This record gives sequence, C-alpha cells and structure tokens, in this order.
Amino acid sequence: MPPSRPTVLLTGATGVIGASLLPALAARYEVIALVHRRWPESATTCVQADLTAGCLGLSDLQHRKLAAGIDAIVHCAALTDFAPGDLTAFEKVNVQGTRQILKLAEAARVPVVLLSSVSAALDLPGDDLPARCMRAYGRSKRQAEELATHSSQPIAIVRTGLLFAARNAPTLPRHQFPHALFDALLQGRTGALPVLPDHWCDIIPMETLVEYVTALTEAQLRGDTTAPGLHWATAGPARLTAADLDRACSDFLKETGRPVTGSLLADHATAQTRSHGMGRLAQLGFQPPEQPCLPSHLNRLLPTQLTRSTVLEALRHNVRRCAPLAS
Repeated sequence: MPPSRPTVLLTGATGVIGASLLPALAARYEVIALVHRRWPESATTCVQADLTAGCLGLSDLQHRKLAAGIDAIVHCAALTDFAPGDLTAFEKVNVQGTRQILKLAEAARVPVVLLSSVSAALDLPGDDLPARCMRAYGRSKRQAEELATHSSQPIAIVRTGLLFAARNAPTLPRHQFPHALFDALLQGRTGALPVLPDHWCDIIPMETLVEYVTALTEAQLRGDTTAPGLHWATAGPARLTAADLDRACSDFLKETGRPVTGSLLADHATAQTRSHGMGRLAQLGFQPPEQPCLPSHLNRLLPTQLTRSTVLEALRHNVRRCAPLAS
C-alpha cells in the first residue's frame, strides 16, 4: 500500500482564497473542509461547524475525533465585508474564530498556517464609515495574529494584500476590491477616480499566494523550524501605481473601440477626500509615494521574487475579464 497522505483541515474553502487554495492542497494531501453554510465540491471530507461557537459548535466527541484526524490546519475563513451591519462582526468572526481554531490546533498538536492581511499593520485615518470598517477589519486581523503568537503550536502567519483573481476562476469576486475598482474604471469616465497617479497599492496574483501557502503548509508539515512566524506575501517593490491601473484600463478601452480622451484619474485640483463609495475605498486602498513599499518574503519559499512584469500581466488579464461586467 502507498503511504497515507497527511490530512489538512482547511477553513474558508468556499471563500475567495480558500476556493483557489483547495485544489492545490487536495493535489498533495487529504483535505477536510470546515464549512458553515456552503459546501465546496473538491474537498475529500466536509465537517459542518461554526467558527464563532465554543468547540466550533461540535460535540466534545466530534471535536476530539476531528482533532485526532488532522496533521495541519490552514485557516482562511474570515469576514472581509467592508460594509457589515455591525462592526463587532469582525471581532466575532476573525478573532473569536481564530481562537477556536487555535484551540483545535492545541488539542490536535498540529501546526497552523494563518491567513492574515497587511491591514493588520495599517491604521487608516478618517471617521467615515469606509475608514471605520477598514480599521475594524485591520484591528481584528491584528488581534488574531496576537492570539497566534501565544499558541504552543507552530503558527505561520501570512500577511497578504490585494489579490488578482485566479486565471482559472469561473467567476470574478466583482464585489471585492480591486475588481470593483476595475469595473468602475472601465466605465470610461475621465477624472472619475480621486487618486493621484503616483499613489500605489499592493496586488499579487492569486496563483502566487496559493503557491506560497502550499509551500508553507508543506514546510509546517515537515517540521521546518524556519516556517513559523510572520510571512509577508506581497508584491513589495513590484507594487502597482494608480497610473498603471489607469493605463491598463485606458488601453483596453481603446482596443475595444471606446477610447477615453483623458486620464481616468482625478487631477490634483479635484482629488479631494471622499466620504463614501468606490472613490473613498480607492483612497483608502492606495498609499502615497513617500510611503515605503511593503516587505515581501515570497522568495523565502518560491524560486524567484515577484516581478513587475508578472504583476502588470495579471493586471491586464483581470481588466479584460472585468470588461464584460462593466459593459
């Protein structure tokens, strides 16, 4: 008989990251998907649970059985909605949910890969609702990271920024930034986006994140002592500027017979701070040029560091995929 494969518990398997990560993990390991309402198609086994409940909403027997049957946990599940009805929902899902996963890891004595966000390192200004939502989200991810640092098990924390949709994704997460931003830019309204050309944002291809997390999971499983700790899965110096997004969208509009006569970005005179809508989300998502680029640790586990040419190609591909949504 061939040797049995390790079993990885994956949370958030139907989310934006988890849905792309699931097939990559399933190609290497047995995968148990911890699900709440929706069930993924390709998981070996699904266990229905509630991240916000004690013992994950399972009976003591079910919890012990689950702990006994896993070799590692990849925790992707999180609330990322930037307009929740109640801002305390971030704490309930992202912090309390992580606490329950860490308790399971303690019971199972297994390592964890915890998906976090660069928002954990940011403190955005503003009293408007979008700013307060993004601060609450970032605070919840920071608190989840702090819980992880007190675990007795090996915990690898992955901070990632914005993500381009995977090339093989059947649909785009059009409700999420940056795809909602591409949708807005492809309306072709000059000066519509109140962001200056030299401001930047950090976006990486979903495939890059999946490859990194998969390699990190393997390192955790084999007991690599360098795997636990903080990992920045970001573009770093390959970051994109607002001018890059403007150019990609303008070029596509020109190619498809809808040329614009000017920049899609606002100029210095009209780029005032907004208080709501996509304009405000974009202002919060872009950083001024004097802000240093984010750290990037991708070359710790991947053969090469991410390049601007790769990121720009992913940008052009995602713009083309968003075009039908904007037409």
